[in-house]
This record gives sequence, C-alpha cells and structure tokens, in this order.
Amino acid sequence: MIAPALLNDNYWTEFKIEPSDIEFIYNLLMEKAEPLPSAVLLRELISHRIEQQKISMQQRTKDKGVYYLPKEQFEKGDHLLFPALDMCTGKVTAVRDGFNPEFENLKVIEVKMDSGEIRSFASNLADHALNTAYEFNEEDPSQKPDAILAAHGDLLKSRLSDALKSHDDLVKIAGSWFPRSLLVDISVGHLNLAEAVLEEANGGPIAIGELMKQIELESDVDDKLLEFSFDLALQDDKRFDEVGPAGETLWFLHDMEPDDVKETPVFLKYTPKEYSHESVQQFLEMFEGNLYDEWETWDSPHLSEKEISISLIYPHWRSGTLPLSNSLKQLFPTAHEAPRVNFTFTDSYTQKKFPGWVVRNQNYICGLTDWYADHEIMPGSLIKVQKGSQPGEILIHYDKSRQNKEWLKTVLIGSDKGIVFAMLKHNINAEFNERMAIAIPDVAAVDEIWSNRIYEKEPINKTILRITRELAKLNPQGQVHAQELYAAVNVVRRCPPGLILAQLLQEPQIAHLGDLYFRFSEKEA
Repeated sequence: MIAPALLNDNYWTEFKIEPSDIEFIYNLLMEKAEPLPSAVLLRELISHRIEQQKISMQQRTKDKGVYYLPKEQFEKGDHLLFPALDMCTGKVTAVRDGFNPEFENLKVIEVKMDSGEIRSFASNLADHALNTAYEFNEEDPSQKPDAILAAHGDLLKSRLSDALKSHDDLVKIAGSWFPRSLLVDISVGHLNLAEAVLEEANGGPIAIGELMKQIELESDVDDKLLEFSFDLALQDDKRFDEVGPAGETLWFLHDMEPDDVKETPVFLKYTPKEYSHESVQQFLEMFEGNLYDEWETWDSPHLSEKEISISLIYPHWRSGTLPLSNSLKQLFPTAHEAPRVNFTFTDSYTQKKFPGWVVRNQNYICGLTDWYADHEIMPGSLIKVQKGSQPGEILIHYDKSRQNKEWLKTVLIGSDKGIVFAMLKHNINAEFNERMAIAIPDVAAVDEIWSNRIYEKEPINKTILRITRELAKLNPQGQVHAQELYAAVNVVRRCPPGLILAQLLQEPQIAHLGDLYFRFSEKEA
C-alpha cells in the first residue's frame, strides 16, 4: 500500500525559507562545527523538509483514523482511512457476516464515506493484496533530493541565498556559511602581517592556507574554522581582495592590482541605450562568426566549442582586453562572490605565462596589452582561446597570416578631429576578420578623440550616419555591411552591434538591401 506523492512540483516552485529552516541551518552548522557550502546546506534542508513532511503526513493520517486493512476487524463507529482510495476517510456504520465458502470468518463492513457515499468493504480477511502495511514510496522523485535539485536547483539556491544574506549573524566566504558569533577573532596585527607578505609577493595572489602559514596564524580550534575566520577578516578589510576562482580562495592587495582591473578602461565604458532587442534578434544571428560583445545578451552558436576565436574591436585592442560575452564565460574562470578573478594566460606558441583577470561585474578580461604589442595584433585580428590543462589556465594564440601585407581599411584623423577611412596597404602578422580589420596608424590621435569624448557627445544615430558615409566611399556601389560598420563605429565610441542595427533599420536615410548590407537612399546618395 503506497502513499501518494508527498510533495509535488508546486511545493518547490512556491518554496519559502521559514524561520524554522534558518534554525535548522544554525543547528547544523553548530553540530558540524565548520563552514558549509550553500549546496550542502540546500541538500540538507531539502532532506529535512522531506522528512518533516513524512512526519506531518503520518500525524495527519493518524488523527483521521486507523488504516483500512482487510485482515483487521472493525466495529461500528470506527473511523477509517483508505490509502488505496487516495487517503479518503469514512465511518463504519454497520458490520455483518459475509458469505463466501472460501473465507469462513469473512465480515463485511458498511462505511459512510466523507463524500456521503455508502460503500461495502471486506474485513477479517487474512489473505488479501491490500493487507500490506502502509509505507512511503521511496522511489517517488518528490522524496529524492537529487531529482529535486535537478528540477528546481537554481531557484532554490537563489531563495536560500537571499534568506541567509538577510541574517546578520550568518556570513559567507567563497560560497560557504557560518555563524559570525562562533568565529575566531583575528587581530589587526595578523592582518598587517598579511599585508606585508602580499606586498613581498608583488600583491599576490596567495592561497589562504599559504598566507596563514607565512604569518604563523594558529589556534586550538578546527583548521577549517580558523581559515574561514581569517578569510572573513580579510574580506572585511578594504586592503585585501579575494580573487580566486570558484572552489579556491586567493588573496591580493587591492592597491597593487592593475589599474584596468580596479577601474574600467575608458575605451570600454558604455552607457546602455534603449532599443527594441526583439526587432534586431534575427539580424544579429546573421553576423559572421568571431563577433562577441559583452553588451549583447544573445547566445552565440559556439557555446559548446572548446576553442573560441574572437575578432577584436578597437576598444578591446586598445585596452588589452577581451569581451566576457556569454560564450567566453563558459571558458574563463568564475567565482561565487569575487568581482575580480585572477588566472593565468599561457601563450600556446612560446609557453610564456602571464597574469590575466576576469572583471566579472563589468564583463571583460584584461591583461593582454603587452601580448597584443609583442605579436603585432591589430583591430580585427582573430584571437583564439581555450581552457588549459591546469585549473585557472587559459591558452591563447593566433594563426599567422599567410601574407606579409594586405589592403586594409585605415583610419585617418583630420586636424578637425574628423575621421576618414581609406584603403591602404599594411604589414600584418595575424589572420583577421576581413569585415572588421582596421589599421590605426596614429593611435595618439584616436586616443584624443576618446579622452575628449568628441563622438560620445553627439547622438548615436549621427555617429552611425557619419561613419556609414565614410565607409560607403570605399565601395563602388556605396554599400556598407553592418559588421564592418560595427567595427568602424567602435573606433571612436563604444557601441554594441544590436544598437547599431536598431538605428540602421529605423533610419529614414538608410535602405536595407538584405543580408546586412545597407546604403543611403537614392535621395541621400
């Protein structure tokens, strides 16, 4: 006799953290005497909820009456519970002898169900399939934490995290929680020693265990609890920055982090502007590969690939960065809480290693200024990245160009700071995206445009028309492809491709020729 499902999907989608749940988590942390990750707390809480529901259901059924089992004898007035009838209940109104030669002592009970219906049931019947004692169905997915987490894990994690954050006495470090009142006190002297050790290491990063060892931090409490207490003390001190990827705690001196980690480079700054994302979605999907932009939310078709090839736009080339788009987030290290994650780049050709940083809150990856310069990378070059063999390692390389020189769109800046594009021959080193490759002979002149925000001050549609007019001069038919326009506009101001498309499609002076080609209308031409 199997119980119906304890908890259906609605129970978990409407799941709320109750005060009793927080009390359970407190007791669990105190019992374990060590910090526990959110995933462990959630699994324990789910198991606890399931067990509580079992107990509650057993109590409810006990209050309603005894289970109907055919082997039992019943008397008039007994209240019965029928598990085989979806837990319906009823009251015995009469008992009489049954007539069946195979069952000598058979009794028949008349039961008035709660619905008002009168039904007859056998009793004093030793051999019957329903004589099995009532039990819970252990195979029911609603009683299995793994199945619940698979179906509702993200939602439950979010609600648990929000609830735990609202309690001041619960603190979180690197994804683990513990009551603040039970932590070990860390002295200012130990924090000053930590600062000195990190300064000696050029700012870091240093793993928490190694840092504790170097400052000789010891206590008679559990090592994990001491480590957690030290982590919290460092986190609460603005001198220190936790920069480790998920699952690893690394510390760095904030003042010694690169400038482009602490503050977004001017070339990457962008103030989002309203436009209809739905109206350009189908056109964005028509862009040729290698286009990744941190300000776009659409998913690239390359999400499953182990290696991603990125065509650089000017802002990332000039900043020594890469866009942390949806696709690249699959490759680069992430963290539970840390806004900045330190990792290692490895040049696939030279095997030279150098530090990189994921700036999660601004969606860019920095640390490539010298590498771009050493390898004569230019805007439009194809940069390839993939995960290395070691945790926190990213391999980076490019394919060498088969030609020494190529005709490229070239930016020329006039004395009035106006921008002109011309086709000129340039030395090249790396393979490039033909639509997005742009040569910049005078970087200082372009820098002056950015520092004075010359184009940033004008409406975006005016910039787009200006650049479209210049690019159209390079084509005998006066046509401009949206992808080359995206690369060109970003030489003078930061702008995602979706906004450029939205402006082109609604601009009365511009005609869409299909396949992302645009030109000025005949009147304007």
